Amino acid sequence: MLNLAKHTKKIIRKPLNFLCFLGICMFLSTCSISGPTYFGASYPPTDTVQIFYDTKDIGRPYKVIGRMVAPTSGSERGNEITKLRLIARAKKAGANAIVFSDIIWQTHEGTLPDDLFIKAEAILFTEK
Repeated sequence: MLNLAKHTKKIIRKPLNFLCFLGICMFLSTCSISGPTYFGASYPPTDTVQIFYDTKDIGRPYKVIGRMVAPTSGSERGNEITKLRLIARAKKAGANAIVFSDIIWQTHEGTLPDDLFIKAEAILFTEK
């Protein structure tokens, strides 16, 4: 009888450990949002970037040096964090300004959650 109790505890413990591990992995994967994906040229890093939401508001000559896209949660706090990550990436690329250009909502059929992305352009002023 004692042997059976020990064996039963081992059988129950292994699936519970696995389920706990799986739950932690799923939680961490949903909490972490990867950084921006950047495609473009790189210049010496800058300390500050100006922020624009429309190219009409720039008011001086510029060129686009790169494009970025970053996943966001869609919440106000998540969008603010994503915005800061895009700004940091623009500074690293050497941009003088960033233009937030679009929000992409990618829907999935079935049980997968929808994805939300923010697009931006890194720009460099051509005249000082």
